[in-house]
Amino acid sequence: MAANIELDLSKFIRLLEKTPEAVYRGGKRGLHDAMDDWLAESRDVAPIAPKGGNLRKQLTTKVDTKTLTGEIRGNAVEYSPGYGRFNYGYWLHEGEGQSTKLSTPDTTHKFLDKPAQEHQKDWLRHIESEIEAEAKREGW
Repeated sequence: MAANIELDLSKFIRLLEKTPEAVYRGGKRGLHDAMDDWLAESRDVAPIAPKGGNLRKQLTTKVDTKTLTGEIRGNAVEYSPGYGRFNYGYWLHEGEGQSTKLSTPDTTHKFLDKPAQEHQKDWLRHIESEIEAEAKREGW
């Protein structure tokens, strides 16, 4: 005597089909949060120039939602007679301006690198938790 077992996998298949979208939504939200935090942390530790924080104001982030990648930029361009346009944000960050007295207490010339080194693992965990939360909303 033969026995048959019939499984209805339609719900499971629909869940699998929704998973890539859920992972994308969670990853995108988590990445935006991480980039916002990186920007805030970098602004907190960036040197304050004598002109009053132009570098901090010009820090920006950009997220590419197609590839789920983000970047932070530390450009601070000023015009100086004799030099023309001068990006002192790059100059400070890459070491050439580190002998200047532009730093104030609790600031660093590696204003982009320091927060990334300190918080990268936290940001990755946050992105993972956003992906997990979105997957749970879809039924996982």
